[in-house]
Amino acid sequence: MDWLKRVGRALLDAARWVRRNTRQRLSPRGKLAFDWITGLVLIAIGVIGGFVPILQGWVFILAGLAVLSQHSRLARRVFERVKQAGRQARDRYRETHPKKN
Repeated sequence: MDWLKRVGRALLDAARWVRRNTRQRLSPRGKLAFDWITGLVLIAIGVIGGFVPILQGWVFILAGLAVLSQHSRLARRVFERVKQAGRQARDRYRETHPKKN
């Protein structure tokens, strides 16, 4: 599971870098439009990825929700529910699969 954490962190770092370096040159309205377009495109890729076996759609959907959650209450609520469900699944896994020393 460590490799999954590393991949997730690398993806988040890359997304933050792109967002930071692209958004710096935009006006506030441009930043808002950039965020909405980026979020919707990521969600669209995620939906398509749900049907394509090579592409992991849920990763793109989560990334799109993370971007949109800054501007949309609905996206924020959905993103928080998904995070809560993920934490609960992680806790259940840890309870049933204790670490071996």
